Amino acid sequence: MRRYALQLSGHDFEPSSHWSTDIRPVVNELVTRDDVDLLMWDPATDASEIYEQYSLATLMGQIETSAYARLLTTMGQVLVELKQSVSPRLQQQWYLASYLACLDHQSLLNTAAALLSLTVAELKSPTVAADQQLRGLADQARCWLLAAKVSDLQLLATPQPLFKLSQQLLTQVATLDFCCVTGQSRGWQLANDAYWLSQVTSPAFSCDRLQRPTAYRLLRAAHLEHLTD
Repeated sequence: MRRYALQLSGHDFEPSSHWSTDIRPVVNELVTRDDVDLLMWDPATDASEIYEQYSLATLMGQIETSAYARLLTTMGQVLVELKQSVSPRLQQQWYLASYLACLDHQSLLNTAAALLSLTVAELKSPTVAADQQLRGLADQARCWLLAAKVSDLQLLATPQPLFKLSQQLLTQVATLDFCCVTGQSRGWQLANDAYWLSQVTSPAFSCDRLQRPTAYRLLRAAHLEHLTD
């Protein structure tokens, strides 16, 4: 069973706290300090990892002049076209998905699919989004964008492709939201990790829900994003 601990930032795998099989209390301390990082160790395989925590300033610096920032602007235009406002929670999820996409060098198409999935799920189910719903919406968005041969330039130049797709997803019957392809698409992983990171302060949050290693490096940033809502 994996074990978790904290270490002072910049050190080379030197635990400063006791190892714990329960990551929750470790994360609770991690997000309230700016001088520690997360350690993971699996005694069964001797695998280990240092999850250095990115600061919000670093993350904003990564995306502020990137195509991901322009895609966020496009998504804002889509919401205007839909005559919907961006809730604080949705905005937080958008930024988290964009940070993850930037750090993992994800394609704009996968990122757009993730942003649409989060948006449609929020507008349809504002209280809670089902895991399978996020997955279905992300997979359908990705397939539609591929089939329509929407280019990166189109995604950034005009909100119309994403507006048209969002209308389709918002008006389809709820049961179709849960239809997904086999495997784990990158678009769904982005949406999933952004959604669960946005829940980092909730009792329902579990690191077991996270799909990508990069998400573990955004735990503190997700907490700070929540505080700035």
